Amino acid sequence: MRRKKDPRGDLIVGRARTQGLNVERMSQKAGISLSTMYKRIRLPGTLTIDELRNIDKAVHFTTEEILLLVRNL
Repeated sequence: MRRKKDPRGDLIVGRARTQGLNVERMSQKAGISLSTMYKRIRLPGTLTIDELRNIDKAVHFTTEEILLLVRNL
């Protein structure tokens, strides 16, 4: 049985795109390996606070986006 796609992953990728970044460049700027970044996009509930903080430095989430991402962390 397939898991339901978590929309928070789309939020992360969408914000990166608004900043002109692809996933690879976002992972570099955040200091997170590309394989881990893809896992966090697929399963955003596995994000650590430090990872979220680093991704935020790269893509500049809004306050509302941060609240959506940390829900259920």
